[in-house]
Amino acid sequence: MIEDKLFDIIKNEGNIIVSDIMTDEMKKEVIKLEMKRLDEMVPLINKGLQEAFDLDSSIVIIQDKTNITLPVEELIPTLTLQSESGTIIGEEIYDPGELEEIRQDPSVYFISDNFPTYPNLSVPGEKQFFVVSETIGMLKCEDRLRSAVSKMIIAAPSTEADGYIKDCYNIPHEEKITTLIIGFNK
Repeated sequence: MIEDKLFDIIKNEGNIIVSDIMTDEMKKEVIKLEMKRLDEMVPLINKGLQEAFDLDSSIVIIQDKTNITLPVEELIPTLTLQSESGTIIGEEIYDPGELEEIRQDPSVYFISDNFPTYPNLSVPGEKQFFVVSETIGMLKCEDRLRSAVSKMIIAAPSTEADGYIKDCYNIPHEEKITTLIIGFNK
């Protein structure tokens, strides 16, 4: 069974607290929590999670990363700010050289150290959305997992959904304990 093969690969990852098939009930609750994010002042669309749930099956992974510190420049961006026409008007950037260059542009506004926005690209009256894409490089075994299935998307749930999943397994809500959802087709 393909799930057994995936679990064998995952168990060798290290620092895995939970790896389990997501139940339909769990998926429904996660979707409900993600849908609430659409009602925020600037709605958040978890596109990566939607894509993962569109596949045949889903595995939830909870990983303890308390002893792991990645240098900022090794982080892979997953968050953008987009207009309803699809124009990217803000994005996560972790490359120090690129950030330094962007900081020189007076038309750019930073909403955090690593998230510049480009107000000159937004169209007045057009809705704006934060969009979370699939995650890449969060698991050392990612390539082996991908080679075991025909299609795979790895996504991170938003904060409330992450908390719900951790509650399902009685895991503390610590920032360095991360939750991932792997959607896959056999």
